[in-house]
Amino acid sequence: MRFTFTDDDEPPPSGFDLGHMEVTGSLGSVSSRGHSPDQGMMIYLAVSDLLDGLRALVETGRGGFLFIGSDSSFSLKFSLRKDGQLTTMAAGKAAIDVSDVKTVITAVWTAAKEFADVHLPLLPRDDAGRQDLEMSLAGFAPLVTRP
Repeated sequence: MRFTFTDDDEPPPSGFDLGHMEVTGSLGSVSSRGHSPDQGMMIYLAVSDLLDGLRALVETGRGGFLFIGSDSSFSLKFSLRKDGQLTTMAAGKAAIDVSDVKTVITAVWTAAKEFADVHLPLLPRDDAGRQDLEMSLAGFAPLVTRP
């Protein structure tokens, strides 16, 4: 999983800046880039939504989660199977990945943490996008260390 910015945002940075999500799995890949209309999303809020939705799904232990990028038509569908595997699909398309929950959680955490470590310090402390992502990271972190 990878989170990036669009090429057209101008300084100063904002928690509402647009960006893209790229997902590569064992069965394929999908990206919000290169579509018409554009599928760029408010990336800080999208990463927060992804973390919060996956956390809720894992904590519930069953069901699914439909992620839709903030201010975008880009979407991913996550389904938790009875055998503990998590299926990731581009909404309306074939599966991108089927992996154990821990593998998906670790991949999402790594991408979100790398993004946050580089980009959050550039935002003002009172920026709403920054605050949302900081809270989402804090809520998601215990899943990563859980067996």
